[in-house]
Amino acid sequence: MGVCTCFHINTFATNFYRNNLKLKMEDDDYERAVRNAVPITSWLKRLLPYEKDLFDHGELKNITHDGASAVWLESPSTIPKPGQTNVYRPMGDIEAKYLVANGQLPNTQPYQAIIEGQEGREYANKYLTGKKWTKTHPTTIVEFTSPIELIETLKKRQIKVEDGAMSMGLGNKAGKGLDIFNEKMDDPPVLLGSYGLEKVWDGRDKPF
Repeated sequence: MGVCTCFHINTFATNFYRNNLKLKMEDDDYERAVRNAVPITSWLKRLLPYEKDLFDHGELKNITHDGASAVWLESPSTIPKPGQTNVYRPMGDIEAKYLVANGQLPNTQPYQAIIEGQEGREYANKYLTGKKWTKTHPTTIVEFTSPIELIETLKKRQIKVEDGAMSMGLGNKAGKGLDIFNEKMDDPPVLLGSYGLEKVWDGRDKPF
């Protein structure tokens, strides 16, 4: 058993190092994008109220590149504490507005996937960059910092691999775990943390 225990500890340490290395590389890319961003002052009126508020408070920063056909806002990923993990969900304006107003995900999506880890963020980002498509037309990536125990429970209900990322469906045509996920958002001891509107693609009116 000693050998197995050491193996699991080393595996955790290796994964922790890899994940934090990815976050460091992501942060470098993010800072570079912020430095190279073009001004969007004349287009701020196109942002939704919660997007504008996050932008004004520096929680989202402009990373819009020269020649872009939309406004891009982004913030770096949260580094989860021990016992926590990040999961990501790309969502359209209707779902994002509901989340902001109610602090919970709506019961409107049949699959409603959340995707774990940095691979999950990269996968979610494909819906904003056009590499993936869904009829809900995602404009926003939302990050939830969640208890690992909760995510492992959801995995037992439904899980599949999406381009190398681990995806769990919360909807009634998937794992049906939405109520559990929403309940934990209201439970202070295992609070998921304030959801972070990670990347906003404001392409509603093609401003550029």
